[in-house]
Amino acid sequence: MMKASRLYFGLALALMCVCSTEMLAQNADSSKASEEKLVYADFQKLENGRLVSTRGGRTQLNRWAQNMGAAPKIRGLENAEPPTAAPARVTDQDTAAAFEYEMRMPNEWAGVNLEVFGQPEKDGKPVGDDISGYKYITMRLFGKGPQLVRVELISRGLGINLESGYPQMTFRLSPGFNTYKFKLNEFRQPDWVTEQLDFKRDILQKLTSVTVGVFCDKCRMESGTVVVDNLAFEK
Repeated sequence: MMKASRLYFGLALALMCVCSTEMLAQNADSSKASEEKLVYADFQKLENGRLVSTRGGRTQLNRWAQNMGAAPKIRGLENAEPPTAAPARVTDQDTAAAFEYEMRMPNEWAGVNLEVFGQPEKDGKPVGDDISGYKYITMRLFGKGPQLVRVELISRGLGINLESGYPQMTFRLSPGFNTYKFKLNEFRQPDWVTEQLDFKRDILQKLTSVTVGVFCDKCRMESGTVVVDNLAFEK
């Protein structure tokens, strides 16, 4: 099922038709936009064959499940360890990050996400960004299979030690490769979290990574593709 070459060559053709007009409009206004946003990851850079964020932070694919014996399957860049997304050509000038997933049973809950670190580690530790001056997060997404996508704002190794339960936003995908924009102050920790964070101090002033992924509750067999591009923060 998960044939990487077939997926990404086919995906490139499909996305090129959807995106070419929009890309021309965006390029014409790029100089103005750069003054108002932090481009966190446009996936135009490779290091050691792996996609990295705009400033060289690593990318990786994560998975979790209530029953790890039936954990989700993931497919991105071939033979990558740790796993990471594969480059997907959108246009001649634009590359996105893509991965396939397959949810499995039995599982009360499970998920897969792409984690993007804003900067490379320093002395073996994550480096945080202060994004408290920004109001919005934007990204371009394409999904075949999933109806809902979840985005999380993460701070690791800077005084916060949560394994899960970071502020998140869950939303429904629309058909096609679309731009989504959300207010940062609408992100919330899940109701089940016992350790409540100070959103500005603990997350916005110490952001180390952003995750974009899919999940299931009382899971059933499901497979799909997710493509992420142009992850940014705007004022």
